[in-house]
Amino acid sequence: MKICIWVTKIFDLGGTKRVVTLLANELVKEHDVTIMVYQDRFREDRTMYHMSEDIKVDFIDNDAFVDRHWTPAFGARFLIKKLNENYGIFNKKCFNHILGDALFPKKTRDRWVEYLNQQDYDIIITTAALSLRLGMIAPRLNAKTIGWQHNCYSGYVDVPKVVFWKQECLLQEYLPQLDRYIVLSDYDKRDYQKFLGIDTEVKINPRSFVSEKKCNPDAKRFLMATRFVYAKGLDLMMQSFEEFCKQDDEWELDIIGDGELWDEILAEARKRHVDKRVHFIGYTNEPEKYYLNSSVFLLPSRWEGWPMVIMEAFEFGLPVIAYHMGAMDLIIDDQKTGFLPEAFDTHKFTEAMLKLAHDDELRHQMHRNAIEKSADFNIDKAVVAWNDLFNRLMKE
Repeated sequence: MKICIWVTKIFDLGGTKRVVTLLANELVKEHDVTIMVYQDRFREDRTMYHMSEDIKVDFIDNDAFVDRHWTPAFGARFLIKKLNENYGIFNKKCFNHILGDALFPKKTRDRWVEYLNQQDYDIIITTAALSLRLGMIAPRLNAKTIGWQHNCYSGYVDVPKVVFWKQECLLQEYLPQLDRYIVLSDYDKRDYQKFLGIDTEVKINPRSFVSEKKCNPDAKRFLMATRFVYAKGLDLMMQSFEEFCKQDDEWELDIIGDGELWDEILAEARKRHVDKRVHFIGYTNEPEKYYLNSSVFLLPSRWEGWPMVIMEAFEFGLPVIAYHMGAMDLIIDDQKTGFLPEAFDTHKFTEAMLKLAHDDELRHQMHRNAIEKSADFNIDKAVVAWNDLFNRLMKE
């Protein structure tokens, strides 16, 4: 089959980029796979997630599809988007054609339909906000179409001014035009049906690698691997770690990653006087050495879908502390492979950190449990499930 995976970015840090590359690497062993990505500031770097040389990368110049000249029509679309973003004025079924044209203008849709049909794909897969756009043109495409969610329902629909905020009526009209919409958990399947009346199919993300080496459960180091954005809860982490440091003088925290809130979080660490025990690593293409030199993984996110970093932490034997929300209890067995403190209680998060830091026997047991749990997220199972979906679609 000729398969296209359409994403906004692929060569920078993020769980979606990692799992897309992981799946593409496996699919290209049996199929012709293209990753179609918008041109941006990130240059091609296949080493980041070990992308196969057999995968084609189609860099798209978005200016070839979108008219950016300031015209009355352009200004009207801009105004409609802003009014809806702030007040939800156009989030009504009777306004779907107006809001839809503001988000994805007809001329732009026509150009995408022409381009995608020229490529002669059998299957087109998109992620996040692109799923809505694909749904809007799906009936005119020759290929089968799949939207692929990478966050929980609330992370897409309920978070102000991101992804599908104030767009429920558009989702109800256009997502069902996709041949399939993939979600990450039974919780999300329930929520899409309950709140939007949309049928979905569940596909669990696999772990991204297998490691013979395991972490040192006595390293006395916490680890985070994240992006410096509001959703990831780094401000909550600084609160919890400040409280932790008042009751412990040995453990330290390594944070891998970068992002728009880098300066703000560094300033927060200094303000709370924990900057001497928090090590901001920044971006690295060698995260394994930090996993191996840590004992506990921390995930204070405000919302997540099916976080790749948890499977990676388990593979190295790291128990995980994360707030109890989304599908976390389907991934982390509370008090067995980690802790799930109440969202978003920073004091309870600190208590979980202290318990794992100061109970060596418990930490070692959770280390063993995490390694055992990692086997549940085998890549081979995921590939079989995706190939089964492709075969079913091609018969419809």
